[in-house]
Amino acid sequence: MKKLRLPISIQISIFLIIAVFVPVAAMMMLKTYEIQLLKMTENSNVQQARILAASLSASFNEENEFTGAENSIAIQEKNNANSSISSSLAKEILINMEGNFDCRIRILDPQGKLLADSSNLEKSQEEYVAETGSRSSESVSSSEKSNKEPFVYKIFSIPVRIYRKFKAPSAVYSNADFYSKKTVYDGEEIKAAMEGHYGAKTRISSGGQISVTLYSAVPVLKNEKVIGIVLVSRSTWRILQNIYELRTDLGKIFLLSLLVVILTAVFLSFRISLPLKKLAKETSECADKKGHIDSEKIKQFTGIKRNDEIGDLSRSFKTLINKLDSKIRYTQAFSSDVNHEFKNPLAAIRSSAELLKDELSEKERINFSTAITDEITHLEQLLTEVRNISKIEGTNTEEQSEEIPLYDFAANIISRIKKNYQNVQIELLDQENNPPNKPTAKINPDYLEIILTNLIDNAASFAKHIQVLIKNQKLNDNKQELLLIVADNGKGIEESEYEKIFDRFYSNRPDSNSGHTGLGLSIVKAIVDATEGEIKVQKSSKLGGAEFTVHIPL
Repeated sequence: MKKLRLPISIQISIFLIIAVFVPVAAMMMLKTYEIQLLKMTENSNVQQARILAASLSASFNEENEFTGAENSIAIQEKNNANSSISSSLAKEILINMEGNFDCRIRILDPQGKLLADSSNLEKSQEEYVAETGSRSSESVSSSEKSNKEPFVYKIFSIPVRIYRKFKAPSAVYSNADFYSKKTVYDGEEIKAAMEGHYGAKTRISSGGQISVTLYSAVPVLKNEKVIGIVLVSRSTWRILQNIYELRTDLGKIFLLSLLVVILTAVFLSFRISLPLKKLAKETSECADKKGHIDSEKIKQFTGIKRNDEIGDLSRSFKTLINKLDSKIRYTQAFSSDVNHEFKNPLAAIRSSAELLKDELSEKERINFSTAITDEITHLEQLLTEVRNISKIEGTNTEEQSEEIPLYDFAANIISRIKKNYQNVQIELLDQENNPPNKPTAKINPDYLEIILTNLIDNAASFAKHIQVLIKNQKLNDNKQELLLIVADNGKGIEESEYEKIFDRFYSNRPDSNSGHTGLGLSIVKAIVDATEGEIKVQKSSKLGGAEFTVHIPL
């Protein structure tokens, strides 16, 4: 299955949209918040009703005991016949509370007749609203004028209004004026209280409010008989008003967040998405169909002067393309040099072969045959060196690394070179000119062999005394490196040639038929570069000739 590819701009937009959804989620949770508030309101009603019922029960006992003991039998018969809280006691209890309640409280007798009502006490309109949640028509109209729905609320309430048009409310409530003109309260919650149980009912609020009123009825018990009923009612108008304000504030936050998201998306688009697209286009156009790289276009990469990740990416592209360009140029120059170097021996071979067709003396024929053999040998050496360079460029140094005893490895190479240079003294020393301590190092053995062979063979062709130092040394940052020094007592190398000697096919030997191809030091330089090492040449302070120093990280 093909993987879904999303541009960075779309990914950023999705992330920002998710961030905007946070206030939306909070708005959706308001329904849960409203349900919890309604439960808390009902619990508060029940607790106040129960406390008042307990107080009425206790006061009822005190009132009966105060009548006197001489008529106790008559009073007992009267109480048994009509056991109920008196209206005076009910009103006295409510007056003694001094308005310390936040709902409407009504006290009824066991038959449902009203004994006392907190709304009929001498209280201000504000206290009445606090107790009952109801308002007069005048207060309703003034409140509605002052609480006009804001524009933000109207926008976000459109989906809800449409939804309500197509779907009826899940619950149908009776009107809150159920007890307004009744002398006997006979609601479902009252009937439950008459039977000694807790009763509750929810009805639509009056007074023009879009809310409901919660009714809680608790029986007042004495000797397991109902002697009265406490009816507590409270409107949810204040709860809905608070939730309305929360929804309005969340709507404002959402619009503000949406504006910030849009501005952020535009900003990030100009700062990230568009520069990346432009950089991708520039990198694809920096080379023509033939692979020729335009260096001027590389200098004009988008964001190359920026100090952020896009700037780092642009500079990385520039470095990478420059390295590729150098590699291409190196390959092209190398092919041209190899072609040139192969032409000379081939021309000599052809010339000698054509002359052999003529009538020549035996001595001339032997000379021409020897010349052909020498040139073929020279070609073989060239091919070997070219193959070594190709091998170096295509080998992973870490995969071919082995733990090598440096002293024994270098001693074997020196022993082999001495067979060709019997008059040259080659000694193997450590850095303090003491007998070597036989260190080891993990390195590619082919690389190390080529470096040692070429450097020592190159020195032996110019000098009679050579010193070789090879060791594994620790650096300050707990890293290790291979240190290799080859010094001789030859004529040395001019400073102007320090860089030239590492060029391919370069040689300052007077004898062009010395058997050297001019690729030895070039191969050494290629190996050192491949291992991210360093090679330098200077005048030897001890022997007076040339001194090559190689550092290869391990």
